[in-house]
Amino acid sequence: MTLKQLEAFYWAATCGSFTVAASRLHLSQSSLSKRVSELEESLSCQLFDRSGYRCTLTPAGTELLPKARQMLNASEDIVATVGKDLGIKGWCRFGTGEIAASSWLPQFVVSVKQQFPDLSLEPYVELGRELEQRLIDGELDFAIIAHPPSDPSIQYELIAEVDFDWIVAADMPCPRKHALATLVEKLPIISMHKNASTSKILDHWLRMQHNPKPKIVTCNNMSAMAGLVAAGLGISYFPKGWIAPLIEKRIVKIVPGSEPLEKLAYYFHWRADDNRRLIKELKGLVLENVNYGMPILML
Repeated sequence: MTLKQLEAFYWAATCGSFTVAASRLHLSQSSLSKRVSELEESLSCQLFDRSGYRCTLTPAGTELLPKARQMLNASEDIVATVGKDLGIKGWCRFGTGEIAASSWLPQFVVSVKQQFPDLSLEPYVELGRELEQRLIDGELDFAIIAHPPSDPSIQYELIAEVDFDWIVAADMPCPRKHALATLVEKLPIISMHKNASTSKILDHWLRMQHNPKPKIVTCNNMSAMAGLVAAGLGISYFPKGWIAPLIEKRIVKIVPGSEPLEKLAYYFHWRADDNRRLIKELKGLVLENVNYGMPILML
């Protein structure tokens, strides 16, 4: 057997499909299947049951899986401790939400390219639920998500807590007292989709109110939400630093006297069985660069 065969088997067994496994190894599906078949031939046993709609592990495959992971870990350890350090190469697919993508993500990418010039990055910007499922299925190497994982196969680490402000158009009249309550009676609250992590902030705020039945307008893009607020179509909430440029240019303003919103915690997620150096190094660079106080598009 070879390490390439064990690598092909491992990712085929832990990804959502052979197609996903082949994609992350940058192989054709036929090449991946060939490596798995060669491994089965060398071991004289079937590792996958191919009789159903979807391939599943046989008892032999289930027994081999942790041993294959140990072999791959040992291989990486040998390279890291004995071999010449040539840096991290290949591809890294990761996911973030829109706030990160439009604030500190560009600086993170610059840091990665400076430290690991031979590593290619493929970022995906989606809602947290979708990112978590992609991570479980093996489509992503890591993800930045604003809630702890729901699956025990995912490990996580807190990287940031973000403050939000209520925002309204700069020319919108605001009373000196109870400005937020008055505005909510007149204007709809513009919020992300209910599956977005930022919507949990609104849910928590509504539970604290005596009359939690304002009109809610949903939008799937934070920048579009800021534009709608600037146009006077509603009131919304944004990360303090992210919205700062629009406040400084007097396009929008903070609702005076409004109570602070609940902080939103962001976590670095990765698969518990993934002990590659790639994960450790990029988690470190995320921690160095994460800054949700950075303004929108670094304006």
